[in-house]
Amino acid sequence: MTELAMEEILSKLDPKTRKRVQAATEVEIEKQSTPSLSLNVGLKGGLGYGRQILVWGNKSAGKSSFCLQMIAMAQQDGKTCAWIDSEDSYDQSWAESLGVNSASLIHSKVKTVNDMVDVATKLMDAGIDVIVVDSISALLPAIYFEKDGNEMKDLQDTKQIGAEAKDMTHAVKMLNYANKNTLLVLISQQRNQFGSMHASHIPTGGMAVKFFSSTVIKLWSSEAEANAIKAGVKVGDKIIEQRVGRPVNWIVDYNKLGPPNLSGQYDFYYQGESLGIDLVGETLDVAEMCGIIEKGGAWYTVNGERFQGRAKAVAYLKENPDVVDKLIGEINAKH
Repeated sequence: MTELAMEEILSKLDPKTRKRVQAATEVEIEKQSTPSLSLNVGLKGGLGYGRQILVWGNKSAGKSSFCLQMIAMAQQDGKTCAWIDSEDSYDQSWAESLGVNSASLIHSKVKTVNDMVDVATKLMDAGIDVIVVDSISALLPAIYFEKDGNEMKDLQDTKQIGAEAKDMTHAVKMLNYANKNTLLVLISQQRNQFGSMHASHIPTGGMAVKFFSSTVIKLWSSEAEANAIKAGVKVGDKIIEQRVGRPVNWIVDYNKLGPPNLSGQYDFYYQGESLGIDLVGETLDVAEMCGIIEKGGAWYTVNGERFQGRAKAVAYLKENPDVVDKLIGEINAKH
């Protein structure tokens, strides 16, 4: 169909229908970068505004911290953000150590699925840019509470079977249809699903949460001692080796805005000089993967200089942030 033929068809539509249709070239998706460089490469830029995103995984994977760092990045770009809290998970000190400006972050504490939907849709109508719900797993159906919403009912008097799944199904539908331009991130915990042969891991909330999400990201990390990142931490006058972080694996389970079934890894630090996702180390790894940095055996060639071992190459980059910025620019240019 030529553009002229398309315009002719559009001109024949009644005014009400004409408001609902447009040329596909007019559909633009603004994307928000995540704190993981490798994930941004996989997502072709980041997470889409006007879309619902599901972030799920095991309890040691740093899902909340991942979203806090993303909020910090969005705030730096002038975006307005909200944290809808069902787990009492928001800690101002930790959030600010990850770069969040608490003074300009909207916080709402909720207990039920209905409460969450009510707050989220009203924030969307008010023009909020980013909403994170932490987490949908902790939300209870409204049927569990008295009419005033403050006191729980005697559970013997409630019809609980299927209530949570039904409420969440309706919730994600309402959120999906109410959302125009907001990046809505739902955090979900991992639960076991037992089949005939073996147990598998799935997010809580039911199939509707996954179906109505444009992108589904799984974060997974081992709690085993052998997998921990360790370093010397000063305790009084002594330097004691302690756990300071852990590797986190990410998987794009599902993606309507790009290729699915992608995976990668980054290091996450909860102690030390630099907290959160290690952007410098991840930049080195992604640049090497893209062929921007040469690696032969244990030797790295970065910015014309050679380093034996990853640790020395990372140390050089930490001392030269301009080189890191240059590498990130080259990585983004390739993708």
